[in-house]
Amino acid sequence: MDPFTFQIIRHRLFRIVDEAVITLKRVSGSATTNEGHDLMVSLYRADGSLLMGGVGFLHHITSAAEACKAIIRRFEDAIDPGDVFLLNDPYTAALHTSDVYLIAPIHHDRRLVAWCACFVHVNDIGAMNPGGFSPESHDIFTEGFSSPGLKLVAAGRLRTDVLDTILNMVRSRDMVALDIHSMIACTNVARERMLALMEKYRVTTVDEVGRSLIDQSEGLTRARLTELPDGQWQARQYLDVNGSTHCIVLTMTKAGDELVFDFTGTSPQASFGINCTYWATWGGLMAPLYPVLCYYITWNEGIIRPIRMIAPEATVVNCTRPAPASIATVGAI
Repeated sequence: MDPFTFQIIRHRLFRIVDEAVITLKRVSGSATTNEGHDLMVSLYRADGSLLMGGVGFLHHITSAAEACKAIIRRFEDAIDPGDVFLLNDPYTAALHTSDVYLIAPIHHDRRLVAWCACFVHVNDIGAMNPGGFSPESHDIFTEGFSSPGLKLVAAGRLRTDVLDTILNMVRSRDMVALDIHSMIACTNVARERMLALMEKYRVTTVDEVGRSLIDQSEGLTRARLTELPDGQWQARQYLDVNGSTHCIVLTMTKAGDELVFDFTGTSPQASFGINCTYWATWGGLMAPLYPVLCYYITWNEGIIRPIRMIAPEATVVNCTRPAPASIATVGAI
């Protein structure tokens, strides 16, 4: 491909994410979103793989990729142009129930060509404790509204029955409604800008740039890893909750151009919400790697390929349902 076209499209993809973030922050009235910057916007390929990671809470970049794939599996042939899906189930992809994802398919000539995903930490989710955390919960059922995926917007029309059901479950009805509408606006902007880009440069050209960017990022990440010494390192951290101590053990093995993170030896899952689900741990693992190891590399699926994680089930870092996980983001993560 012409290198000038490649760089122009790469830069346009960055700008699409930036503009979508600006839209999200300007429409939302939540201090968590506007001032705390507890948000994320990213672009994904048609199969849900990460195309362009955005700014914000980086833990959600990989989790939102899994959210896209979960929607693809759940809805299959019922994904239409103009749809927007909502997901906030920690056992499906989210970090905890307060993290609401909106996932929007992008169609060109009625063919699914990409996805946009965004998230914000909403003001309330209806848990037994007000606000975004539920320290008194001992299971997922008391941590508020939770969905593994539902269609919030159908063919461009907001399903008010679905939205009203969600708002009926929360304390801060107006703030949560504003956050959800801001995310819809965000996905609309990302979809419109992606379609404009594809109209100008053709779908096949944009998709080729996406594939090339992913291959390029993988190559650069593997090259960076080969520069580092091989070996194995281990760290331990302890969490004390209500007189109960939980240990997180992490062994990192670097060999050649690959990294393996192994949580074997970590304590069994807790009866408190400090637990992480698998995707929360995966997001927490990847979040520091983007700016520390890959600060000069485009953040996409290519960075993820050389990284592997081992997280034994029923532990603090890979809890099983219905263990509570609402404090995961300030707990085990």
